[in-house]
Amino acid sequence: MIAFVAVGLAGCPEQPAPVDLTGVDVRLTLLHTSDIHSRVLPYAMIPQLTDRNLGLLEDNGPFGGAARMKTVLDRERGKSSRALHLDSGDVFQGAPIFNVFKGEVEIRMHGFLGTDAVVAGNHEFDAGARNYATQLEKWSTFRTLAANYDFASADETWNSRLDGLIDPTAIFDVDGLKVGVVGMGNLSSITSIEDADNSMDVFARDTLSTVLHYTALLKPQVDVVIVLTHLSLDNDIEIAQLDPNVDIVLGGHLHVALDPVKVVPSEVVPGKDVVVCHAGAFAKYIQRLDVVVRDGRVVAHTNELIPIDARIPENAEMVDVLEDYERELNDSIDLRRVVATTNDRLMRFGTNGGDSPLGNLVAEAMQYRAGIETDFALTNSLGIRTDVQGPGSGEDLHDITVEELFNVLPFDNTITTMFLSGAEVQTLFDYVSLRSAGRGCGSQAQIASARFTMDCANEVAVDVTVGGSWDLCEQDSDCSEVGEICSARRCGRAVNPTESYELATNNYIAAGGSGFEVLGNNTTQEDSGISMRDAVEFYMLQISEGGVVPLNDVYPAGDGRISPRF
Repeated sequence: MIAFVAVGLAGCPEQPAPVDLTGVDVRLTLLHTSDIHSRVLPYAMIPQLTDRNLGLLEDNGPFGGAARMKTVLDRERGKSSRALHLDSGDVFQGAPIFNVFKGEVEIRMHGFLGTDAVVAGNHEFDAGARNYATQLEKWSTFRTLAANYDFASADETWNSRLDGLIDPTAIFDVDGLKVGVVGMGNLSSITSIEDADNSMDVFARDTLSTVLHYTALLKPQVDVVIVLTHLSLDNDIEIAQLDPNVDIVLGGHLHVALDPVKVVPSEVVPGKDVVVCHAGAFAKYIQRLDVVVRDGRVVAHTNELIPIDARIPENAEMVDVLEDYERELNDSIDLRRVVATTNDRLMRFGTNGGDSPLGNLVAEAMQYRAGIETDFALTNSLGIRTDVQGPGSGEDLHDITVEELFNVLPFDNTITTMFLSGAEVQTLFDYVSLRSAGRGCGSQAQIASARFTMDCANEVAVDVTVGGSWDLCEQDSDCSEVGEICSARRCGRAVNPTESYELATNNYIAAGGSGFEVLGNNTTQEDSGISMRDAVEFYMLQISEGGVVPLNDVYPAGDGRISPRF
């Protein structure tokens, strides 16, 4: 049985005199952001159909940036007498500025934005828990929340520091309206956090029982109860359905933008509806949610999803704050250096849920890197964070810069090699199929020199083959496509359970990240120290020979190395 302790409920030391709002319709404005992922500077991208439908148009780029967010937040606060800015986490990781400053800029950004509370997202720990604690101690002016992380039992010094920095809840007095907020951090994406004796030495509390406990604790003290999460949309809907005390759920983690917001009927309080809001990712949107509260119940709401693009003027104060960081960033990394030139866009997701063009390139770059040259390669799909933008037309050319490679591969992962038996290869691909089946049968891995079919109905991999060598294949009836990198795509043989195969992967999943236990338990691992990002840059230089990378010729689409079966 988990012993819950009521902490973080006190609010400010001196409370204002209570205001009697009985029978009064009170309007509250909630400004919601999520998954900013270090996009504190404007950036170029080609909006996909979903973004275009939500008002993010290519002609209005570049997008995002803290200075534009500041303009919008100040403007929207000025329209309301009662407003809060709440962020659903994953402030860190996703742009080069994090790689250099390790989160200092992002924490300071939230201070200048006037943010009231932020959930501790899983990527806040990417540079280590000690770094996260240090950045919060030095720069935070807002409340950091995560009710489902228990740091108190840990022996590490950073753990006791985070225990004092991260609260389960917060209460805000907004001109007499008491707003209670429960924060819920992510469990699924932090390596081993769900194990009792895990690498972070953090005990993760059960989601629903934790929410129920803290919302019940808050309800008698406040007018509105908000659960601010970094879980998933499904988790958020379940909370809305089953928690009798929650009024609003503001969520993140899956990079979903909701417009209109979801209205979820409560299954435990007849006639009650709970608003569920997600604000997208990468500083592309700010969600404005206006609610009317009467006698402790939300009786009406409206919402607006505000695109953050070049039509919004930049706040001069925020520009000044970021200017020195941007200068130092450019001195540290030559972001403008052109790696290669391409004549088309390279997508990180496959059109049918299987392998993707960009995933294939990344996996091959890992496998073919000098000093690696393994039998096959595998990397997690979500480690590839955006497309290689490209011009969208074979008639134009696009310079792939170092900055774009950082956006594609923001994590400082290195290539790890290990030997797997054929039985372990089968287990590995079975896990990919299982994990993918729970995500619409969209492949959660990208591979080179291997092929398999994800049988999502049965959550197993079938027809598994692995290339016997990274060298060029011979021309025969089984390999009709011959060229510099033909063998990785078409030549392979069925795995033998007792044979040994050498794998190249990234050090994150090699350590068991994202549930890849079959890799985490392997004792033959060797970290090459070679950056995945550098390997991709080197590979692009190789296949382009210093000229144009014919991405639409070499990687026209996913080539069937991973085939989904629904």
